[in-house]
Amino acid sequence: MGINSRQDQIIDLVRERGFASLEMLADKFGVSQQTIRRDIIYLSEKNLLQRHFGGAGLPAGIDSLAYPNRKVRNAKEKAAIGREIAKQIPNGSSLFIDIGTTMEAVAEALIHHDGLRILTNHIGVVSILCEKTDFEIILPGGLVRNKDRAIAGETTTDFLKSFRVGYGIFGIGTITNDGQLLDYDYRDAQASRAALAISKHKFAAADHSKFNADAMMPFASAAEVDGIFTDSAPPKPIVEALDKAGTRLFVAQK
Repeated sequence: MGINSRQDQIIDLVRERGFASLEMLADKFGVSQQTIRRDIIYLSEKNLLQRHFGGAGLPAGIDSLAYPNRKVRNAKEKAAIGREIAKQIPNGSSLFIDIGTTMEAVAEALIHHDGLRILTNHIGVVSILCEKTDFEIILPGGLVRNKDRAIAGETTTDFLKSFRVGYGIFGIGTITNDGQLLDYDYRDAQASRAALAISKHKFAAADHSKFNADAMMPFASAAEVDGIFTDSAPPKPIVEALDKAGTRLFVAQK
């Protein structure tokens, strides 16, 4: 039995997004979630997808190749977001930098700052900033995920809780119409919640592809962050949710 057209499109969607939920796939193809679940089981048996609770992601071998692809996707937009965030960070600040390709763009934009003290669970961020001899960089222990150079797990989360920083900068999987900030992985969401609690000023970054994207693990609401940084105006419901929450919207100029 070969792969049908719907299953082929499911693979393409998961490769594009990194994760796709049963609900989203069922709505897109006009079939039941049970039908999508059978598709995912079949594709996972062929090692074309990996089953997750509530949806599907990429197998480890493919997922490890996806990170470089994600890094170049919307690269100009991410760089603009990084520069806009960097404008808000004074020299000599202490800050947490989250995981993800947008956070690498933030790190690139911070390279000309002086005297920063940086807490991060992202090896990619460390590799960018460690050349600055006047920066102090703190990296937690935990499990290193080869696919995206993130450090995750209970050890990481517990370590983050022992600090206090002036600024927390967070990447997000999606921002929803009601102002919820979500991630794809529960371990990442736990680490983000821990870092959120230790940050005085809190900024979240999302390029336009993250508006109502398909993530499933909430870690904050718009009311819990001070600013959302993006590269284009979000849909009206998101703007209204940010206004209601009193959260500033920063639209970076590319």
